[in-house]
Amino acid sequence: MRTHEPYEGSRMTTSYFSDLLVEFLNQQGIDKVAFNPGASFRGVHDSLVHTAEAPDIVMACHEEIAVALAHGYHKASGRHMAVFVHANVGLLHASMAIFNAWCDRVPLFVLGGNGPVDAGKRRPWIDWIHTSQNIESVVKDYVKWCDQPIGQRATVESLYRAFKLMNTPLQAPVFVALDFDVQEQELAEGVRLLPAAATEPTRLPALGGSELDHLVERLREAQLPVLIVDFSGRDPETVAPLVALADALGLAVVDRGNRMNFPNTHQLNVSNTGLLDAADLVVALEVQDLVGALGSFLPLTDEGLPANGAEVVTLGFNELLTSKWAADYQQFVPVSLAVAADTGQSVAALREVAEDPEGPFAAAEFTERREERVKVLSALHTEARAEWARQADEAAGREHIQVSTAVQEIHRAVRDEEWVLTNTGSLTIDGWVKKLWPLERPGSYLGLNGGGGLGYGLGASVGAALAHQGDGTLCVDLQADGDFLYTPSALWTLAAYDVPLLVIVMNNRLYLNSTQHAERIADNRDRDTGRAHIATSFYDQPVDFVTLAGSYGVHALPRVERIEAVEPTVREAVAHIKEHGKPVLVEILMD
Repeated sequence: MRTHEPYEGSRMTTSYFSDLLVEFLNQQGIDKVAFNPGASFRGVHDSLVHTAEAPDIVMACHEEIAVALAHGYHKASGRHMAVFVHANVGLLHASMAIFNAWCDRVPLFVLGGNGPVDAGKRRPWIDWIHTSQNIESVVKDYVKWCDQPIGQRATVESLYRAFKLMNTPLQAPVFVALDFDVQEQELAEGVRLLPAAATEPTRLPALGGSELDHLVERLREAQLPVLIVDFSGRDPETVAPLVALADALGLAVVDRGNRMNFPNTHQLNVSNTGLLDAADLVVALEVQDLVGALGSFLPLTDEGLPANGAEVVTLGFNELLTSKWAADYQQFVPVSLAVAADTGQSVAALREVAEDPEGPFAAAEFTERREERVKVLSALHTEARAEWARQADEAAGREHIQVSTAVQEIHRAVRDEEWVLTNTGSLTIDGWVKKLWPLERPGSYLGLNGGGGLGYGLGASVGAALAHQGDGTLCVDLQADGDFLYTPSALWTLAAYDVPLLVIVMNNRLYLNSTQHAERIADNRDRDTGRAHIATSFYDQPVDFVTLAGSYGVHALPRVERIEAVEPTVREAVAHIKEHGKPVLVEILMD
């Protein structure tokens, strides 16, 4: 689907520098660009709408939404949606969403307009307040690379460098400012694109040599080896080999779930059980918060190490990218071995050794130990999932709709579809999704927002649904109400481009996390916890999400207030999407 009608005039020649910028986007395979329109990139805007083969434009009503669109689009497809942001004011609006992408390790190609740096070319007033020296300083501490090139040749070089660095591990957003005057200049003689392959990312090698030998030896000796995964599923091709490796070695798997890394229905997946304190070897694969991950199943020392002396090995890219401003690198853990290597190739190297019929894992002693371990882990897995289902069933008998039961009923309504969870809204909703939904297909779950900031869910879900538009996939956004209210105008983009997204607003009429903090501090101070809802809730002035959706042209079904109505209402919404190919909103009033 094109998001705007193709230009019907004669094929435009590359006459201006902004035309070359559009050629660059085409060369790099970018098929969509998102932006809220701004005059500081009007030259590029003109080239986009007057070039026959230009990427599709997806218009947003806010820069935070535009960046979130690209964020969700990449997580769903692995493809890039470029983002243009207006001068300094647009970049300031976009900054929160760029921070989310930084923490989520998502490569975003963000291009920002800037007023003429040459002061002699500025128009009165507006060009002065919308021109910044070092405009990239707004986001420089949470992008991988940024630049403010002046001149055509310098800008071409910056575009190629940014694209290459963005995709080189560890992936993250980049930002390049485009001078207002340079965009609109006639293309200078001799200024041309570089070869497309110039942006090929630098590759890391696979785990090998003495590090591979050491890890193989420790895996062979360990009584209870645990594999922690977190971001490896950003490449869906890693999931099946990782399952095969775990099966071959009988590894306990703890999935921290920033992506769909490992099927949660697999018998070796013992996430959230907390019963692995006998672990004597931990292999952490692309794990961001190592202390939090270890602490989920092992007692720790003050230094963040396992108190039982278990050896910890890390494999991934985290130390290749750190911010001096944001402490998203988490607590320092003095591990015994840290290896920076390509994830997919390293898993393949380990798997080759593990499945070698004459290799170190072929001995009868290891096979017997592995089989016994698998029995114990399988029982632990089965018991935990049965208990979670029991808790959800028990909650179904309560007067008001509980999150666990709602999540369960929604799955019953969509389980026969090829669904993708584009967003799960909050830690509470996300936790129950991981316990009750079968997250088995690579790419079926896209994770949380990365930065912990509100305003991500709806825009990212629209982007993810755009990535799946036309392929028959049902994209489902389990949308927290508070997060929704940061960017409600994303509904305009949803309706304008007929994006077939199922938005389910889980409306508890409050900012739950803030309410819980208010209750905790009041309780600690022996004060009235009943006042915790003040300035954290919408009880006195509730939002009508059904009417809100309708005002933007999104079809919405009547609000659901009883648990028995959840499944049939969601089924009706799914049927409408399949028949009309357009978005639908369902609001569920929660406890």
